[in-house]
Amino acid sequence: MNFSEFNETIKSQLNNLTSHNRLPHAIIITGGNEELRDSVADYLCVYAVCSEENKPCYNCKNCKKAMSHIHPDISYVQGSTKSKNLIYNKEVMEEVIGDTIIIPNESDTKVYVFKDVDEKLPVISQNAFLKTLEEPPQNILFVMTCKDASVLLETILSRSTVINIQKEDEFSTEGVSIAEEIALALLDINEYKLLSATYKVNNKDSFNQTIPYLKLLIRDTLSLTVGGDKLSNSSVPEKLTRKLTREKSLSLLNTIEKAQRMMKSNVNQNLLSTWLCSEFRRITWQQ
Repeated sequence: MNFSEFNETIKSQLNNLTSHNRLPHAIIITGGNEELRDSVADYLCVYAVCSEENKPCYNCKNCKKAMSHIHPDISYVQGSTKSKNLIYNKEVMEEVIGDTIIIPNESDTKVYVFKDVDEKLPVISQNAFLKTLEEPPQNILFVMTCKDASVLLETILSRSTVINIQKEDEFSTEGVSIAEEIALALLDINEYKLLSATYKVNNKDSFNQTIPYLKLLIRDTLSLTVGGDKLSNSSVPEKLTRKLTREKSLSLLNTIEKAQRMMKSNVNQNLLSTWLCSEFRRITWQQ
């Protein structure tokens, strides 16, 4: 897929990624459907190996090979055939890590693509991968796709650039409304407003409708605080920048992602909404 074919949400995130004409060493693509995630991954692969100044050109030898999935410096990592679900077990990860020390063949960058890491990358493999993410070899790009990044270890997420390609119109009206209510309640000195707003996500359906959009609002706030662009059409992030610093926004994002993992572990939902309120309040109003 060419850049022009992506929606504005994806274009904005890709522009942010490539604003300095280079890519981070690890990118996690989450949200959307599988076809769209794969298309974004393919675009990043083509961009990474393109030999022209204006990337990707789609005309150079590297671009053409990448688009045909035959570029020798792009590896679509296969899961272990010894496992039922073709997971990326520890042996697969160790093989990839060992391969990263070999210099690229035809381009300046080697790319490794992992699909469905929320389902196929177990914790033991994530831990095996961690040191390489902390100290990546030069000219290496790891591209990972998943439906839900919240199931990955925080240490993996914090050492990767996460882009959420879910379109805003895929969020429910009710979820957007509650998310904005929670976000604005962060600014109110009266704690009751935040408690009342977070109480509305005390069941699984409302939680799953609300929290992803709340995460988007906080990500937009973080982006604005560092001079970037926002992805949502909401005016809430601009208001949040009056109170939230970069560090507070990051802490709120980590809290939201932890809450998503807790929800998957069948924690008591009333306790979870109360915990969210407490953590949101502590982070926002701490000196």
